[in-house]
Amino acid sequence: PPSPLSNTHFYLHTLFTCLQMRNEGVRRLIQRFGCFFRRCGVINMGAQFIGLRLTTIAIISLMATQTRPTHSFSLEMNQQPQKYDANMKTKIASSVAKTERRLIERSRVGREVCNRCSRPPPLCVCQSLPNDLIDTSTSVLILQHPRERRRKSLSTVPLMPLVLKKCAVRVGYEFTPDELDLVAEYIARGQKPLLLFPGPDAISLDDDSDVQAVQDFQNKEQLLILIDGTWAEARGVYMRSLELMSMCQQIQFQSDAESIYPEELRKEPQKHCLSTLESCAHALKLLESDGAVEAKMMLEGAMQCMVDKRMSVSEERNREPRFSRRDKTIYEKNKRRHEIKKQLFN
Repeated sequence: PPSPLSNTHFYLHTLFTCLQMRNEGVRRLIQRFGCFFRRCGVINMGAQFIGLRLTTIAIISLMATQTRPTHSFSLEMNQQPQKYDANMKTKIASSVAKTERRLIERSRVGREVCNRCSRPPPLCVCQSLPNDLIDTSTSVLILQHPRERRRKSLSTVPLMPLVLKKCAVRVGYEFTPDELDLVAEYIARGQKPLLLFPGPDAISLDDDSDVQAVQDFQNKEQLLILIDGTWAEARGVYMRSLELMSMCQQIQFQSDAESIYPEELRKEPQKHCLSTLESCAHALKLLESDGAVEAKMMLEGAMQCMVDKRMSVSEERNREPRFSRRDKTIYEKNKRRHEIKKQLFN
């Protein structure tokens, strides 16, 4: 192993290379010593002392002669700019331009949102939410894909914990039974969680051929698991969480009902495709014959209110695109970078 002296030289050498040296000859000499030390590993003490002394002398002389750096990047007329290569000039200008953009972004004040539903006042849905959370015998666990969590404007999952008392949301790409306490609790009881996901082995809740199995599920404490995301994202979560899925009983239902989403806001792959909230409401009604009627009504009412508010806001204003064109953004960034580069290194 390297001796403490070689470690000391390495730290000093790192500090030296981080400083700006005008004497290129000394810098290259010390860099060669550092490369030699790293290449040889353990070397004789005489060479270590030589490299250590040279590095220390160079750092002391640099700190004594170098002026204190300023916090501004502007240059005075009588100052001579340091000699940087073209690549370093571009990096410095890009860093300054990026700092300006970050300061502008942080200076913007966030818009006001509702404390309960976390939505802006024009899109608040609190009027459609129940005063008290609805308690159902079925617990709901939503496995949400991270990309779906970023689609907050039209996502239905944030509404569900505001209506249902027994509702939990977990975000991730893959899940295991050990990291989900609710799943581990039901498995410890010897009870399989119900996974709402279509498949050849899934039990149909509204099919006459599976009446006996459905009756075993109804009006009992069950754990209903849903995967939130697009069909491709949901399949990805399913395939990456096969250990968890193997411990669940897949269920499905057949419904001719169309989604509350209008095509102007979100277009479903098929007419019979429903959102996560609508699928949960329909499954709760089939699992709890009488107890989930209120829950289904309040869930769909909250979603309908969200859609109506979104449509009314879209019609009232001439909506501009949320994100600017990529080529335009790149042009503006490069333009500002060239301006800063010209100002600093004219």
